[in-house]
Amino acid sequence: MPRKPAEPAAPTMIVPRGTEIEVDAHGQLSVRAPGNLVIQNSGSYGTIESRAGSIRIDHGVEVEAVTVRCAHDCYVLGSLTAWKVEARALHLEDRARANIVLQETERMEVGRGARLVGNFDSEKELFLLFSRFAREFRSMPFFFDRREPPAELAAGVPPSDEGGGRRDGDGDLPEPLFFAQVLLERDAARGDYGHGSQRVLEEIVKLLRARDVETLALTYRTLFGRIVDPRQDTRRAATLIDGWYKGRELRPPAG
Repeated sequence: MPRKPAEPAAPTMIVPRGTEIEVDAHGQLSVRAPGNLVIQNSGSYGTIESRAGSIRIDHGVEVEAVTVRCAHDCYVLGSLTAWKVEARALHLEDRARANIVLQETERMEVGRGARLVGNFDSEKELFLLFSRFAREFRSMPFFFDRREPPAELAAGVPPSDEGGGRRDGDGDLPEPLFFAQVLLERDAARGDYGHGSQRVLEEIVKLLRARDVETLALTYRTLFGRIVDPRQDTRRAATLIDGWYKGRELRPPAG
């Protein structure tokens, strides 16, 4: 009888001593390695970290991560989408793709065919940009704002305020609350939370969309406290909302 060809042996995986591998409440994997770290498999991560070496994302590999952090250089040959990259240098090889919101590096090298989107130095710079183009951001459709406008709005008639709390002045949210809505919309769109936390997140967004600043003032601390393991966007939104209400409390009365 003909012999059956032997199956190729699977590659050996070595986990160096000192490596930390964790899975958070949302099912995101975080890997913290003591030395160089090479990613050869596409996936979604919380944190990818090399404490004393470099990080390399190989050709054809698509990585999404909240934070990418390494002591030396970060090499992207495939695709990287990240909220923050902290490295001595960022190298994008030809045809590499990177979508990075916050980049904290000393230098950057981008190949001729590579593409980089984002690249802010800090959250302050990011929110300053939001402030400059607040009108354009307000006109963008958000995750919970994809329905057709009510008939009375289409006809130019303002909607009634029956059954709701007090809205803010001219109908536009103050910038801190507006940017909080942007962050919460984005976090909710990921759908990474459990059912209860997702519903609470949507309730906060609903109050912001309704401009119901009075009800939000009475409930936001309790609502945020019910979100299990909030992500960075939600934590930042909570800080913006809390800071805005505290600022109003300290403001001297008019007249």
